[in-house]
Parts: sequence; structure tokens; C-alpha cells
Amino acid sequence: MDYAAGANRTRNTTGKEPRHIIVANDADKTKLETLKQQLIEKKHTQASDMRQTANAVISELNLEGFELLDFVSSDDYKAMMKLAQNYTFEAHVLQQSDIISNENTGILGTLKSSENKLYVLGHGSSGSNEISSKRSASEEGYEIVSSRDLAEQLSKGGLDKSFSDIRVASCYSADTTKPESFDPAELKLAAEPGYIDAPEDPELDGTKVVPFAQSLANDLKEVGFDKVEVAGYHGTSTAISDDTHRYQTLHTDDAPVARSSEVRELFLPV
Repeated sequence: MDYAAGANRTRNTTGKEPRHIIVANDADKTKLETLKQQLIEKKHTQASDMRQTANAVISELNLEGFELLDFVSSDDYKAMMKLAQNYTFEAHVLQQSDIISNENTGILGTLKSSENKLYVLGHGSSGSNEISSKRSASEEGYEIVSSRDLAEQLSKGGLDKSFSDIRVASCYSADTTKPESFDPAELKLAAEPGYIDAPEDPELDGTKVVPFAQSLANDLKEVGFDKVEVAGYHGTSTAISDDTHRYQTLHTDDAPVARSSEVRELFLPV
């Protein structure tokens, strides 16, 4: 939900219509609507708390006259007000994001490659064929879906078998191993297939692993999507951007940042 909110915040800034969030059925819609409302309330609370913090400083220091003017003109005060404004804006953008049940509307069947892009959201990790609703299994509401499950959901949900433009916005969706930099040679290496080295577990040892985007492309072909192209992104996605672009980063000491469009990789079924 955070990523969807961040993406729609960027689109709002550029005057574009918000992207809708499509879920499989009415039950999923109900759950996500609840999460959406909780996040909206959290954003409003954060905005209110930030404004109260600024006012508390004024009251505690008993600022008046030129001292008050100096404070409200300071970088610290402006930063607090900017943060409060951002929280309010994010709540507004979230409110505009429609959650649509495919079970109730059949919206997947109306999508066309020439007009639409289908983004897959969820928490991911390098070399995994699963994405999840939460970062940790210990969090309430944690659910996982495999690339195979997702391919079957899209097929049964009515997505046209000629649909081709699918993009996985999950972290490390283009990576078998975590890249150390955004250097093209490093990214190429990170996307290559790998094999599990676990001699203590004969069932796992030697198992081939690929990026989630590659797994999804393979599984979509298995269920009949013969023209599919699945885009993945190297590194981790940033939920919020301060400008009109989306960004990726890496959990390394220098924490490099790159525009998502520049570290997107296309995967075809193999």
C-alpha cells in the first residue's frame, strides 16, 4: 500500500490520473480498504503531530515578536511544516486511489497491451519466486503468493492471453543475487540464474534460482500467455519520491540511488 501511495503521489504531482489497485476478489478488496483507511488515518496523525511539535517549541520557549519571526523563518521550522504538508498530501492521494475487485468487475479482461501497463506489487527478495504482503512473517496479515499462483490468478481472472506489459515493482524483482552497485556489468551478473549450494539438504542442493520477474514470465507462458514480457527492477524500491520520478536504491555502505526506469530489466519466458 505504501508503494501504491508513493507511485500515485508522483503521478498526482505530474497531473496524471492515479493508478487503480486491482485485487482478485471482494474479500481482498475489503481487507485492503481497511488497510488503506488505517494508513490515511496514520498520515493525518503524523501531520497533526508534526504541527503540534512545532507549536510546542514556540510555547515552551515563549517566543514572541522578532524571536517568533526568526523561528518560523528558520530551516528547522520550515522542514517540520513541509513534512506535515507531505503527510497530508499523501493521505489525500491515498483517498483518491480506488481499489477494484476483479471478481466483481472483470477489469482484468478489459486491459489492452496497447493502452495499459499492469504493475505487480508486493515485498520481494532476490532469487525468490514468491512475493509477500508484509516484510516479515511475524507481521499481522502476512501472506505470500508464488509466481505460479500469480500467473494462474491472472489467467483465471480473464487477462487477455495476448497481454504483454507486466511490471513487477517488488524489491529485487530483477535480481537473483543482490547487486553491489548499479554498474551495468554488476546488474547483468545479478540477473543471471544461480544454483543453491546446500550439500546438507539434497532436495535443495543444486536447485536453480532466478529473479521473480523471470519466474513470473516463465509461469505466464506455461498458462498460455505467449507474448508476455515481464519487467523487473534492480535493488529496492523507494516508497516516496520528492520529485516526479521513481527511484531504486541498494543496501550498501554508499546507498546509491538510480531512477527506476534506468535499472529496469525485461525478462522473456525461457
